[in-house]
Amino acid sequence: MDKIVCVGKNYMEHAKELGDAIPEKPVLFIKPKSILRAAIDHEELSLVIPQVSSSLHFEAEIVLRLDKGGFQLDLKEAEKAIGAVSIGLDMTLRELQAKQKKEGHPWTTSKVFVDSAVVGPWLRVSEFPNYLEEKFTFSLDDKVKQESFGKNMTMSPVECVSYISKFFPLVAGDLIFTGTPAGVGPVTSGQRGVLSFGSIRYSVLWS
Repeated sequence: MDKIVCVGKNYMEHAKELGDAIPEKPVLFIKPKSILRAAIDHEELSLVIPQVSSSLHFEAEIVLRLDKGGFQLDLKEAEKAIGAVSIGLDMTLRELQAKQKKEGHPWTTSKVFVDSAVVGPWLRVSEFPNYLEEKFTFSLDDKVKQESFGKNMTMSPVECVSYISKFFPLVAGDLIFTGTPAGVGPVTSGQRGVLSFGSIRYSVLWS
């Protein structure tokens, strides 16, 4: 694994809820692997809330893990590259991100911080071939906050991988966070989230 590539504004309703213009192509940004937390065997993860912002937001999304890399992949090559899927969280310091957008600055520090990328157990695509038709959900303190289907993405997972590879090489093990649907919101210390997708289910606790 070399990097985590995140696809922003890949669900139309999410772009609308943020008051953002809907782009022709999704926005791309990268997170380093050093901030990744991974749940194994449906365990509960304890996550840190950073002290640098008062508005930490959850963004639940389907995550891809690549078996193969490459540069400028066509759609067939991109499809073969996707080895496994999971559900994860792209955490965002929303207040800071809004300020950076307003000032025309990069989003880096509002997206890259301790525990800002979370992923659950993996399912091989061969074992979960209809994953785009399967509902994924994120619940906070037993209340469903986000739910959608991968088929609702503006750009499909295969298209995302191909599109990303037009700009820089991908390598085996890279993770692709494919974008979040509407329903994002804040979390505070002591709240528990549950992520569910197919047979994948795990929880996170913020402290």
